[in-house]
Amino acid sequence: MSGEEFTKPRLNGSLLPNYMGRQICLLGMAKNVDSSGNFFTLTTSDNQDVRIQMQEPLSVHVAGLTEVHGQVTSRNSVQCENVVVFSDEATEKFDMALYQKALELTQRCSNHYIQGGIMED
Repeated sequence: MSGEEFTKPRLNGSLLPNYMGRQICLLGMAKNVDSSGNFFTLTTSDNQDVRIQMQEPLSVHVAGLTEVHGQVTSRNSVQCENVVVFSDEATEKFDMALYQKALELTQRCSNHYIQGGIMED
């Protein structure tokens, strides 16, 4: 088994095409929630709009800072498996520009930053 089977790298919108078909973690600001709850738009830390397609209609109110775990299905869409909606307070205090810088650093130094999976001795 490869480590890729267990990892969900944190990405921004521009990195999605490099992870086609893989499990990822995407953080951003939710908007344009479909009235049926089947999809919404997530604006990522690099100001890319990504369509988030739900497997089942949303059972929670989605707004503000939101984290999506799912599979990349196209260059700007993700099939969501799990969604985490942060509080209004967390949304107000979150520094998206700093998060973007952290993502850039982890991409440049990917051998030094393990984003999950099984650690080997």
